[in-house]
Amino acid sequence: MNKLFLQAIAPLLFTVLTGLALQSCSSTNKLNTAAPAATASAAPVYKPQLSSITVPVSISIAAMESRLNQEIAGVLYKDDNLKDDNVAVTVTKKGKMTVRAEQDKVYFSIPLQIYAKGRWKWDPCKFCPAIDKTEDTSFDMVIKTESRIGLTEDYRINTITSGDFEWGNTKPTIELGPLRIGLARFVEPALRQQMSTLSKQLDKELQNHLDLKKYVADAWLMVQEPVKLDDATNTWLTVVPKEVRMSPLQGKNGSLNTRLGITSYITVTTDGKPHLQLNKNLPKLIVDSRMGDAIQIGLTANIPYAHASRMVHDQVANQTYTFDDGKSQITVKDAAITPNGEQLVLMLDVDGKTKAGLFTKKIVGKVYLRGTPYYDAATASIKVRDVDYDLDTKDKLLNTASWLAKNKFKDMIEQQVNIPVQNQIDDAKKMLQATLDKQSRVHESLLLRGNIQHITPENIYLAPDGIKAVVNAKGTLTATVDNL
Repeated sequence: MNKLFLQAIAPLLFTVLTGLALQSCSSTNKLNTAAPAATASAAPVYKPQLSSITVPVSISIAAMESRLNQEIAGVLYKDDNLKDDNVAVTVTKKGKMTVRAEQDKVYFSIPLQIYAKGRWKWDPCKFCPAIDKTEDTSFDMVIKTESRIGLTEDYRINTITSGDFEWGNTKPTIELGPLRIGLARFVEPALRQQMSTLSKQLDKELQNHLDLKKYVADAWLMVQEPVKLDDATNTWLTVVPKEVRMSPLQGKNGSLNTRLGITSYITVTTDGKPHLQLNKNLPKLIVDSRMGDAIQIGLTANIPYAHASRMVHDQVANQTYTFDDGKSQITVKDAAITPNGEQLVLMLDVDGKTKAGLFTKKIVGKVYLRGTPYYDAATASIKVRDVDYDLDTKDKLLNTASWLAKNKFKDMIEQQVNIPVQNQIDDAKKMLQATLDKQSRVHESLLLRGNIQHITPENIYLAPDGIKAVVNAKGTLTATVDNL
């Protein structure tokens, strides 16, 4: 009877005992890992890339001609003293000055009206009364000059002018009663002697009225004013200029052309309008003939850690990772990113378990992994490499869940985690292009036109507020001085 009873209840007892055994072989470990301090080791100081912006500048010869005709008018030269050389001359601009430029020379044609007074004195004998007589005449002439044009370190145009003249409609004459005597052949030697004086006066006028320093100084200050790129993100672009270079002036196709190079630090920030102190000290101009046409701008784009954390959360949260032929699995409930020195710290809130025979081990809590960020050009994203558990996390795992420390979970995370920056790159390109379009007229005389062709990240830095991507923008930028 007892034997039959035991045989009848044996399966039930086996089931109960097995359940009790399984229950006793299942354990749960709570991870109490400490989060690495975000400021445990100082992140490297960010050094913005020095940008070399070379801007082709075109000065309209027509605009120069118009300005010079406005500025250089009336009496250009006057000598009323007859006593020193018995000649007095007044030179007045008459009509329109014309200007053309070829290579490094500018040619001027200046119509002039000359009023000349001559004095002659004759002592026929020692006791005779002296004869002192003056005669005057007016005539027209056209001065033809060529000026070799250069630049000085204080941003002035330096000209060396030489020239000749030709007679206009009215030649010099003198009237003696009914006689009208031409004086051209007598006046020409004196006028040729005066050409040197006239050329020096023209150089002086040109250098006074073609003052590049004013425009460069205005541009130097204007580029330092922060420019708002986007209202939604409160993004601002700032330029800190360091050096100014210009290539020698060259005349071609109705323009006087040069290249203006400004070496600057350019940054983009998303934390409001930067407060910068303007540098009013314009550096000495460096004349450089080896500058190209393209621009290269080093920008910095900031990706806040909260934004990066949301991206990583969307990629790994609520996902279950299985390994060891299905014996182990772990589910990520939450994820976040913080900086630590030159590495990113990835926090994962996990719930996992592993099975070995009749034994099941569970683990819940937070694990921390470290990895080095880098830019992956193929996917246009920031990824992490050399991912491994934080030291405290590894110690805790070895004590409570060595199976998780030894499996390939961290490798799976390394392969999956990435922070796409293509949208940020595209947005930066759009904002820069919109800025060039909107800020085309930076001065009443200066018109800018530009095109950003492509933007690529070059390096990654970790700052307290976010991941800074150094972005290299390449394109073209032209400037035209069209209203002197």
